[in-house]
Amino acid sequence: MSSGAKAGLQTAEQVKRDTDRRQQEYLDRMRALDPSKSGRDAETVYRDAQGRKVDRVAEKIEAAAAKRREIEKQERQMEWGKGLVQREEEQARKKRMEEEKFKPLARYKDDEELNEELKDRDRWNDPAAMFLTGVKKSKKAAPKFPLYQGNFPPNRYNIRPGYRWDGVDRSNGFEKDYFMRMNTKQHNAREAHMWSTEDM
Repeated sequence: MSSGAKAGLQTAEQVKRDTDRRQQEYLDRMRALDPSKSGRDAETVYRDAQGRKVDRVAEKIEAAAAKRREIEKQERQMEWGKGLVQREEEQARKKRMEEEKFKPLARYKDDEELNEELKDRDRWNDPAAMFLTGVKKSKKAAPKFPLYQGNFPPNRYNIRPGYRWDGVDRSNGFEKDYFMRMNTKQHNAREAHMWSTEDM
C-alpha cells in the first residue's frame, strides 16, 4: 500500500508489529530532520489579532507599567475626591501632631494653650455657656438657595418648586384631580349638613 502497510489477510499481532514499525520509522525521520525545518525546540511565536509578532517580555513590562499608571490614577482620583474641608482638616491635624511632638508630656493648669482649647470646646449640657461666652459660635449653616417667587400649582405636601423651575406643569394631573375630589367631598359634606339642619 502507499502508506507502507502490508495488504492482505493478517493476524492482529502482524498488524500491531507493522503499525509499531511504521510509527518508529516516522519518529526516526522526524528526529533526523534539521531542527530549523522541523521547528523542534523552537521558541513559541505569539501573534496579535492582525498577525504581527508579539514580544511577551515587552508585553509583560507594558502591562505592569499600565497597571502602575492605573493605580496612580486611582490614587489621584481618591485625592481629588476629597473636598477642600477634608483636606484642610487633614492639614490641621498634621500640623497639630507636629506641634504636639515638642510639648511636654505633663500639662498643668497654667498652660494657656490648654486653657484656651478647653474654653473653646462646646459642651452640650453646659447651662452657663451662653452667659459666659455671649453669642454662641454657630456651626456653618447650610447654603441657602433662592426660593421660587412665582405662583405654582398646589400639591398635597405643600412643597415649593425649585428656584430654577420654568413654570411649566409637567405632572400627569393627579394632584389637580386629588384637590378636585377633596373639594367635592367637602362641598357635599357641607351641603348634606345644610340639608340636615335646614328645618331646625
